[in-house]
Parts: sequence; structure tokens; C-alpha cells
Amino acid sequence: MEWVAGELPPFAWLGRQGPQGLAYELAAQMRSKLNRSGETTFYPWARAVRMAQTGPSFGVFPLARTPDRELHFNWLIPLTTVHYSFFSLATDSFDHFDTEALKARRIGVLRGSPIIKNLQAERFSKIVEAKDYKDLLRLLERQHIDAIYAGEPMLRAAIEEFGFKSATFRRGLSLKSAELYMATSIAVDKPEAELWLQAYRELELDGTVARLQKKYLSTGVRER
Repeated sequence: MEWVAGELPPFAWLGRQGPQGLAYELAAQMRSKLNRSGETTFYPWARAVRMAQTGPSFGVFPLARTPDRELHFNWLIPLTTVHYSFFSLATDSFDHFDTEALKARRIGVLRGSPIIKNLQAERFSKIVEAKDYKDLLRLLERQHIDAIYAGEPMLRAAIEEFGFKSATFRRGLSLKSAELYMATSIAVDKPEAELWLQAYRELELDGTVARLQKKYLSTGVRER
């Protein structure tokens, strides 16, 4: 099985010192326990998901477990529960926790993300899509959008990784949540999936999972 990923800190991204992230390191540690060669390959996120959905033998991370994806993947290893929240500039005066106030604003979202449906279900209409978190943060800092709607751990990590100041931003209303997983193609056979799962259980027992969670899931954006 080959692991693929998109650049979604803190779970997987190509940093200044090379590839890193919670899920990236877990995949490397599991690969080592199984004496497997190879590396996680990074692709644009939509392509990585498509490869795992349609390909014969891929693992992908981090993937939100949503109803429309449920039957298209094997959900192998849970990473964390992610809460989706609105982030705005700390200097903005509108109510960051009022849904109607937010609906009147321009909301930035990662292109291709399933959480766009969360906004559409609540009748948000001013939705602006960007290719990655760095672009979203730039748009917000330059006031081309009024807020970002994103998974909290991903956006917090992006703020740190891309050199933005955490004090510049403020977290507001949370809207929906999901479980993030390391998932596999449906076509991956059960014995192969079980080998990877057993390797993960060993990493839980020896404290590696807890250590990596502590390393990567820290936070820095202040709340109101």
C-alpha cells in the first residue's frame, strides 16, 4: 500500500526542513515496523483523495469522515476530532459568534473542501475559495475576505508554519465537526489493512502516538 497526502498541517506538509506532520510521521513509523520501503507522496489535495477513492492500493490522510465519503474508503486509523470554526482579524468589530453577522461577510474556504456544504446548508452565500491555507490567510490579512472557515488544528498550524502572527487572528463561532482519519482505498485487502493497523496499535502502546499528538496538536490563536 502506498500513502498519499495533501499539504494540510499539522497532519502532513512539506516544511522548511522537509516533509513532516502527525500523520506523515505515523505512516513512516508504521512503515518501519512493517519493514516496508517507500515514502509518502504529496499531491494537490483533491488529486490525492481521488487517487485513494479510485485506485487499487492507496492510503490517504488526513481525510474527514463525511456521509458522502463513508462507502468510498476504508476508515483505518482515527487521528482526531476536528472542529470547524470561523477565524477573523482580531481587530474586526463584527460579532464573531453571531451566525447572521457572519452570513453578511465574505467567507474564505479551502477549494474542494467538503465543509463548503456546511456553509451552503446554513445559506451562506458570500463564499470565496482559495487553493491553500496560505492563500486564505493572505486574503484575510489583506481584507479581501472577512473570515476563514476551516478546521481549527489545520488553520492554527498554517498560521505558525507560514510565518503569520497568531495574535493577528481570532477564533469565533464553531460550526460542525468531523473525525479525521488515515483512510485507504476500498480495494486494499483486509490482511494488508490489518498489518498497518497492528503497527499503529504498537505505536499506541509504546507512547509514540501520544508523543506525536503532543508535538503537532498544540494551539496558538487566541479566543475572544
